[in-house]
Amino acid sequence: MKTTPLDSEKQGSPGRARRALVATIVVILACPVLIPLAVAAIAPQLSPYAAEFPGNHTLEKPGGEIPGLARAFVPFRDRLGISWDDEFVYLEGNGLPDHPMMKGITAWQQQVPLPHDFTGANRFKLPLKPEYLEDPGELTLIGPIAIAVNGIPIFHALTQSGKDAYAGGELDEWGGHCGRADDYHYHIAPKHLEATVGEGNPIAFALDGYPIYAADPSKDKPLDACHGYFDDEGNYRYVGELKPPYVMSYFRGKADLDDRPPTRGVRPFLPPLRGAEITGFEGSLAGGFELTYEVDGRTGSVAYRVTDADRVDFTFRTPDGAVREESHERRAGGSDRPPGEGGRPPGPGGENGRGGPERRPPDGGERRPPRPDPLVEALDSNRNGVIDAEELENAENLLRKLDIDGDGQLSREEATGRKPGGEGGERRQR
Repeated sequence: MKTTPLDSEKQGSPGRARRALVATIVVILACPVLIPLAVAAIAPQLSPYAAEFPGNHTLEKPGGEIPGLARAFVPFRDRLGISWDDEFVYLEGNGLPDHPMMKGITAWQQQVPLPHDFTGANRFKLPLKPEYLEDPGELTLIGPIAIAVNGIPIFHALTQSGKDAYAGGELDEWGGHCGRADDYHYHIAPKHLEATVGEGNPIAFALDGYPIYAADPSKDKPLDACHGYFDDEGNYRYVGELKPPYVMSYFRGKADLDDRPPTRGVRPFLPPLRGAEITGFEGSLAGGFELTYEVDGRTGSVAYRVTDADRVDFTFRTPDGAVREESHERRAGGSDRPPGEGGRPPGPGGENGRGGPERRPPDGGERRPPRPDPLVEALDSNRNGVIDAEELENAENLLRKLDIDGDGQLSREEATGRKPGGEGGERRQR
């Protein structure tokens, strides 16, 4: 009779069972010792970027007790560079999670997940001793406001166009999507990470250093204006749940928004592909990725591979059967972010680390930043605020991306990003 590996284990000798039990006990007892001494000997899987560990201490060489904030990221130590000094914990990565991405998005901006260099000076940092603010600090609609324990940034619940990303179908089954720089990030608290870190443990940290926990109605206290509370030990925490504001309303602590790592885009960002639903995403950084989508029952795909740190080769197959290939390279010093987004929120700074009073959305979160000009955005492919000679020479190809209906000309609606009658369209979604 054939037996499965599980059957064989059940039928093994008593001696084998005892040895297995002893080995299990030894591992359990050894874990508290192994974590501070040897766990970081595993090289971070940051390819094509290598962690530089800007802090004075690492998991391999802690120089004392490992801070609780740093320990929260240990379950993802094989994908992150974790280091710290007396003031901050520094987190390095490539911006890609170890879970699937993109599937389930029904409002797609034609971006795909690419690695980004969040290493060295371009790392995330979290204060070890959060500075509590009696007057809450403002959030910004642009850029990260928190970082999940798997190293993925978390953005405001609203996109920079003022739309609710979750309610609008822009997020995948894990609460994330890609921004204009093909940068993957969450817009809601990633509760799914509890499966790795354990229920009741932090799933993220705001940039002010305070932890974010998944909602637990059986234990949570009434939430304050920042969407958090003090627990029984007197420690402040934010609460993430599946209703606005999803993660945070304001910063309860001081956050240095001027020191957030900017991203560098590889290619010009595209307008939303109306009616598209992402049906699949598979692959690896080493072997390449393929995203599949459907429009009106027809299938299209985007296959791409990162050939080195700054070059990506794409193959696009549209639902009508057309195929085109493109290769793009990051330009030195370039950034995907418009003025004010490269780690520096618009508006006057303040000693509380806030982006200025104009950043606080009124009740309902309806305030929106000025609408960008689609024509200027299309032509300024390297996002440096100047339309240079190379971009002018390539103007026809750049502007063609605004031709949503493919008729070879730009209508007023396509050129302005607005619907007939002056109503704001959906072109400028993040």
